[in-house]
Amino acid sequence: MLVHELIAREVADTGTTVMFGLLGDANLFMANSFVDQQNGRFVAAAHESSAVMMAFGYACRTSGLGVATVTQGPGLTNAGTALLEAVRSHVPVLLITGDSAPSNTLNQQSLDQEQFVRATGAGYVVVETPEAVVGAVRTAAGKALAESRPYVLNCPTEFHWVEVGEPSPPTDGPPIAPAEASDDELEEALGVLAMARRPLVLVGKGATKQPQRDAAARLAERLGAPIVTTLRARHLFSAAEGSVGVCGTVSTEPGIRAISESDCIITLGASLNTWTSARNSLFEGKRIIQVDVDRARFRPQVPVTATIEGDAATVADQIVEMLDAAELPASGFRSRMTEGVTDADLVAVTPLGDKLTFAGALSTLNQNLPHPRTIVTDGGRFQGESFKYLWSTDHFREVQTTTFGAVGMGMGAAIGAALAAPDEPTILVTGDGGFMMNGLAELHSAVRADIPLIVLICNDSSYGAEYDQFVSKGLPPDLSLFDWPDFAEVAPTLGADSVTVTTTADIEDAIRAIKSPARPVVIDIRVAPQDIPEVPH
Repeated sequence: MLVHELIAREVADTGTTVMFGLLGDANLFMANSFVDQQNGRFVAAAHESSAVMMAFGYACRTSGLGVATVTQGPGLTNAGTALLEAVRSHVPVLLITGDSAPSNTLNQQSLDQEQFVRATGAGYVVVETPEAVVGAVRTAAGKALAESRPYVLNCPTEFHWVEVGEPSPPTDGPPIAPAEASDDELEEALGVLAMARRPLVLVGKGATKQPQRDAAARLAERLGAPIVTTLRARHLFSAAEGSVGVCGTVSTEPGIRAISESDCIITLGASLNTWTSARNSLFEGKRIIQVDVDRARFRPQVPVTATIEGDAATVADQIVEMLDAAELPASGFRSRMTEGVTDADLVAVTPLGDKLTFAGALSTLNQNLPHPRTIVTDGGRFQGESFKYLWSTDHFREVQTTTFGAVGMGMGAAIGAALAAPDEPTILVTGDGGFMMNGLAELHSAVRADIPLIVLICNDSSYGAEYDQFVSKGLPPDLSLFDWPDFAEVAPTLGADSVTVTTTADIEDAIRAIKSPARPVVIDIRVAPQDIPEVPH
């Protein structure tokens, strides 16, 4: 087989049926083989970063591998921001690219690609010889899944038309087992818990797999502790299981009360970022035990009392055994904090009101969207409102593209998520700046791919965070204001439907448009820039 045919075959053998990308010298024959010989689907993006974000959204929604391909040099550098988002979100993406021939010293696309990739934190595998291609693909795909981060596979372009026999791929040996918690770390944590009178269990995205989830529930019950989650693990537990909602800047009343009154928080698979901790303000005066499988995620700027490196499920069960052996009683904090709390209390709802606001509009649309549904959130000032008022009932149906703080990443992720779950609606909430950056171009990609996305644009005709900074310093915010084109007029020229919402009366038109869209529909929600709350940190 030819090298480009082998790459396509090995990608298909991972179970991949959809590949996202943008064609160039380094990948066009491989992508064609994936479609023609492997019966796969190739979804073309308008920009390389969107191709990677499509694979990102697909991986998030399937809890599996997302595959994208871009060409060498600028094709790869254009994907850099998306690679960083996938690295920081711990999403397994296989990005296939090529490289210019070493002998072609005048190639304007030449680049030290390994140095560039490693600067993003992504893994890197190069196909050293044509005969090594099968092992390289399997290694890159396997490591992406095992390490929950993107891997870039570089197959030099001059290899693609080389014919090779069926090679014997190298074996990498057994996967590396996660670190086991040390006795000293466990004993220190037990000492902290023994002094706690109002313990709380915080579960993050890194502990959402079934064994980890179940172990976290057992630990919380044994401690007599209510459970909170990070935003990325929202709805992992119900109120009946002891949940009081999200910990952080989108907490509702039950969560705020439990967090405020707690004296000790044990965290499982949570990064304790600025959103979860509200800039550490929620952790002041409390003892914090952080459990994570990767010691690199322990950050000195978070006031943690004790750390345990290990798998959340294993560590949680070990702590339960130690609590039993020490005959430490459960606290009554859980029953007091969860009495009368229902699932409806764990999410925010706000009335539409007389004046149009993002909060009222999103909350009303949220109540009229069908379940199940996938929600994808882009970055921007609006996200504080969208995180609160637009949600799905399952944590794996919420895809966030905000870990790196970039805007414009959402549309690509929404396309990938929609193809992973074609039988339910996918809703993207984005800002006007993010929509202009990548969303408008990729709206046409959604049209070409026949994906009936629902796109909610929170449009304040500004770069909102910059607007806030100008105003806070008493400076005119003119440089942050934009006279965008009318999105409701532009969308139909790309093949989408559209509705403009400028008053609360227009919400009924938006509700009708999102009920059963036959093609992408854009809902342009317009408010003044001074009417948006600042993004909480």
